[in-house]
Amino acid sequence: MSTLFRTPSFRGWSAIILHKPHADRDAAARQLERLGVGVTTAWPDLPANAETADLIVFDADVCHDAQFPWPVEAQPMPMIALMGTEAPGRVEWAIRRGAIAHLNKPIRPTGVYGALVVATQTFAMRRLSSERIAKLEERLSLRPQVAEAILLLMQHQDGDADGAYRVLQDMAMTSRQTIEDVALDLLARAGGTDVGKRKA
Repeated sequence: MSTLFRTPSFRGWSAIILHKPHADRDAAARQLERLGVGVTTAWPDLPANAETADLIVFDADVCHDAQFPWPVEAQPMPMIALMGTEAPGRVEWAIRRGAIAHLNKPIRPTGVYGALVVATQTFAMRRLSSERIAKLEERLSLRPQVAEAILLLMQHQDGDADGAYRVLQDMAMTSRQTIEDVALDLLARAGGTDVGKRKA
């Protein structure tokens, strides 16, 4: 992994602050605006287009699940919690709701940029990890089809499993596909088996 860190710019981003009218809300808005972020404030509900925002900042002390139009597990964008209490229940709720950075109240004239960098970088890393896990789970689920394709090649070429697997690898490299996709294609061509329907 590269040790170089490119200073991120948030100019042109959009943020929604879900917070009652208050000095803390205004202070957070001013810092975001100085960074070039377009800010919308909302209370008690997020606007209908909230999922298109690049960032959500919310009051972790009083907000609740019903104010968010997406399920807890969705977490469609980076979220920063504004926290004036360290009550375990509120901290736990903020994390479960999607906060990956926070700012302590009262909001000071600095601090938003650091929280924004942490939130966006952590969000990107989580999304990348989720995509990798999904791909690995998909490949794992297709192991039976790979084994079936190896058996098919063994039958047609009268060879052993190692040789058949090497043939499958060569086919994957030549076609620039994964071994799993090549196995599905091979089985589909061999007999119209329903395992080829994954691509539909």
